[in-house]
Amino acid sequence: MRDTSLRAYSELSPELPERQLRIYEMIKRVPLLTAYEIAGNLGKRDPNYVRPRITELTKSGFIRSYNKRKCRITGKTVYTWGVV
Repeated sequence: MRDTSLRAYSELSPELPERQLRIYEMIKRVPLLTAYEIAGNLGKRDPNYVRPRITELTKSGFIRSYNKRKCRITGKTVYTWGVV
């Protein structure tokens, strides 16, 4: 992740933890991913690495769920996530 991206996001919300920042930046760079796909793009196999942060970012108004589609990893139909 670029220093400028980290700095810009930190200015938006300096109290957010690094994991939220990494997830937000991933969703911003590659929108409409599922939780499994976000985790995979961050080098994690467990979607629970991202799910709690997705909930926090949604409640804070930074991201929202969009359409449902088949996840490329699980094959299940689930929501995708994007920046507001």
